[in-house]
Amino acid sequence: MDGRQAAGGVPAGARQWIEESETLTTSAGHRIAYRRRGQGPAVLMLHGFPTWSYDYAEVAADLEADHHVVTLDFLGYGVSDKPDPYDYTVTESADIVEELVAHLSLGGVDLVVHDYGAIVGQELLDRRRHDALGFTVRSVTVLNCAIVYSAYRPTTLQKLLVKPVLGHFVASRVTPSRARAGLDAVRGTAKLTDAEFESLWLGMSRDNGHKLTYRLIRYNTERDLHHARWEAALREWDGPLHLMWGLADPVSGAHVLERARRLLPQARVTALADAGHFPQSESPRTVAAAIRGG
Repeated sequence: MDGRQAAGGVPAGARQWIEESETLTTSAGHRIAYRRRGQGPAVLMLHGFPTWSYDYAEVAADLEADHHVVTLDFLGYGVSDKPDPYDYTVTESADIVEELVAHLSLGGVDLVVHDYGAIVGQELLDRRRHDALGFTVRSVTVLNCAIVYSAYRPTTLQKLLVKPVLGHFVASRVTPSRARAGLDAVRGTAKLTDAEFESLWLGMSRDNGHKLTYRLIRYNTERDLHHARWEAALREWDGPLHLMWGLADPVSGAHVLERARRLLPQARVTALADAGHFPQSESPRTVAAAIRGG
């Protein structure tokens, strides 16, 4: 990442990422931040919880040489609107993706998904298998996510955040140091540098978004209801499928990949022994090369 510091101690790269973002106003009236750079085949990258699209900064910089790279901040994340109170849902996130693809007239995309973004990706693929998706998906690359929900191992913080009342209290007590410790706990050997964390925190804390984590994580309640449908959507996906997996991830690492291999025998697999939950920032060159290689 760009180590130069801008005002407030935040690396210039993160502020430039925001300055390069555009805004889509959805049919529901929400402002969604997105960024597009480069020319070539469209690559749409969906981020996870609790961070934002800047997770993909290094991968995007690599791919922009020969791809049209599109990222967005989901509603409630990064530079997008963060309504409160609000019922954040996977369904609306998928709707937003469809609206953005239509707005940009992309037609077809190579889909790269991680964590929460992978859940949204599964919802999109479920729509596709029911002939209800408004765009073409050419390929799917999945980074660490509990795509086999029965193998998911949530952290203690995640378990607390999803609880009524208690989750609100816990979210209200999130500090930069606690957020950094939580992120580092699920990474592999490449822990966050000060500059990397400040860049992530810029989007996470914008408009007090870090205090909404108890609302955002309610996607786990949706997974309780819909995981079988979403797993079937991946299993029945008949296009190129690549699993890019950090094995050192305690939440959705080697134990999830083992189950995913059985569920998805058709998938190409790249296992990253030293990476944890965030392959796109822990091993960006490897992830970019894999996406470029198809």
